[in-house]
Amino acid sequence: MISRSQVLWCSLLLSAGIPLAACQDSQGSPAAAASPAAQSGAREVAMARGKVEVQGGLIEISAAQEGVVQQLSVSEGQAVQRGQILFRLAGESAEADVQVAESELRLARARQKARTERLPALRLAAKRLDEAVRQGAAQAQRSDDAQQALQEAESDAAVAAAEVDVAQGHLRQAKVRLAQLEVRAPENGTVVSLGVQQGSRVTASGAALVLLPQRPLIVRAEINETYLAAVHVGMRASVVPDIDANAAPLPAARVVRVSPLYGNGRLQEDSQRGPVRVVECILEFEKAPQARVGENVRVSFHD
Repeated sequence: MISRSQVLWCSLLLSAGIPLAACQDSQGSPAAAASPAAQSGAREVAMARGKVEVQGGLIEISAAQEGVVQQLSVSEGQAVQRGQILFRLAGESAEADVQVAESELRLARARQKARTERLPALRLAAKRLDEAVRQGAAQAQRSDDAQQALQEAESDAAVAAAEVDVAQGHLRQAKVRLAQLEVRAPENGTVVSLGVQQGSRVTASGAALVLLPQRPLIVRAEINETYLAAVHVGMRASVVPDIDANAAPLPAARVVRVSPLYGNGRLQEDSQRGPVRVVECILEFEKAPQARVGENVRVSFHD
């Protein structure tokens, strides 16, 4: 007796160009293994092949500039935290630029302090002379000279303040250049591929390492155009590993997106007619699965 799930899988295999022999109702065959949806009595309306991926995909990390790796702080398979240094490029000139900029800033602040400290005494002297002139106790020229000296001192103080701002900007720029020598993890994850070693030269265009981010896993399934009308957002689905028909199912999943575009299938292909027309579908697990990124799976959609 052939079940509904067997019929659906046979149709899927035939549409993908796989011989009908693959649908024989034999012990351990894909068609013979009832999906979790069928076992629970839910009505299966479509099936698809898919692949487990991490939400947003793997992260390729490169250096901000070309240089030689001075320090490598991680290895393949190592878990890293956001902001952790992965590797550092050699850059003595960048370190020297920071030191020079810090010295320039200290000098500018000292100059500003010296010029600012003169202002209270000059303001007091100008005020007293102005009062003396009004009372006829001093010549007007002395008051004018005091006001002129105060204005010049205030201008010098304003220039000194601007010099401090410029020096701070130079220091920020130098620190940015120095920070670009350090490549840090953009988020929590695991280093899955390392393309650099200490002493090697890296470029800004090439990926130095690949990070598997600590994000939820999803399934990217390929829906054959035959079953497209039966699948919609919000539909629940059962997911089982594709390597073993008798493998334990993964947690239930739910459709969160169906692509509006047709494409050529990567997981199913007809050697006679070429690529099969499919539509990509994204499913999110209802709880974290025990699965590996890149694992092939079979998806059973049901109401």
